[in-house]
Amino acid sequence: MNNYVRFGLSAVLLLLAGCQLIKVEQANFTPKTPLRYDSNAEHIFNPQGKETFVLKSKPLELQKNGFLRFCQTSRVAECKNKLPYLRFVGMKGYFDQDSPVETDHKTYEFYPVVLENGNRYFLLSLKSEGGKYGKSSPIKSLYLADSYEKKPLFENSSILIVGKYQSFKRQFLLLSNGNVIEQQHLKYIRNISSKYKQPAKIRNLLLGAKIEYNEIYDSYLISPKTRASKSDFKLIIGLNDTRMWLRLNITHTAATPSHFNAYSIVADQLQWRSPILHFATKKYADSYTEFFEISANTLDIAHVKAMSKSSRAVFRFHGGNKVVYQLMKAPQKKSLADIIALYQLLAPPLS
Repeated sequence: MNNYVRFGLSAVLLLLAGCQLIKVEQANFTPKTPLRYDSNAEHIFNPQGKETFVLKSKPLELQKNGFLRFCQTSRVAECKNKLPYLRFVGMKGYFDQDSPVETDHKTYEFYPVVLENGNRYFLLSLKSEGGKYGKSSPIKSLYLADSYEKKPLFENSSILIVGKYQSFKRQFLLLSNGNVIEQQHLKYIRNISSKYKQPAKIRNLLLGAKIEYNEIYDSYLISPKTRASKSDFKLIIGLNDTRMWLRLNITHTAATPSHFNAYSIVADQLQWRSPILHFATKKYADSYTEFFEISANTLDIAHVKAMSKSSRAVFRFHGGNKVVYQLMKAPQKKSLADIIALYQLLAPPLS
């Protein structure tokens, strides 16, 4: 047999073998609207006015990961499915019901969905990412885009609000740039920015920040949304009608406590190590979080600025003979720079 033919057959066999390894399991719920099929036993897509969506396209480098979060059960530990990208991209689907099914944790929820080919899954929705249409969700809405009257996010803003939905009993807004914002978060942004001389700049920076409001003290806490998986180094802005403050917070989470007593930073040529410090420890079900927080002084702010501008930034935790380090990536450095810029803009209020 010709060597080229042998090679071709081998490649096909390997490809087929690889395809067989992709096992996708469907959910076994019974749709509220019974599935319909034509005379050739092919599924008829029949959403009947229900909320519809389409599976998003992905950049080339992410296509190999397929589509995740289409689960066979409503238990996150059992969600192993990976839908092949080329087979499912652009496929439509609908939510079989408006509310999620019972789940095993408050930070995620599952929605029964039916795809255009008749496949049924529980769609995993994450609270931390804005619910079912969050930026990292595998789907985007078709129903909301057609039924919502578009309007600017802010006065003279090029970003439009193009849809509205509920997830985790909260209202979320779909934006024309593909992002999602919680309606309450937008209210906080408008309230804060309206009191300052450069509201447009403040609004743009607040869009990328986490905002918490304390009703008892009538104050806001503003911090970066971006966080490293185990270790974090950030500034937190505190704000109310009478004063503003800035705090430095460093945190490390692991399965066992490390008993840290110092931290250090590297920002290109800059190297600095703290004196001996007391780290507080919080125990959770399966992890320990050690953290240190203090009012940020001029030196702390200078260090944060240096790290945000450096080509290589590292922060380390020290304890006994153990050192844990975290290389700061570009999104985290940008979030530090944004918090510094926001702090400078919020410093001189109109009043």
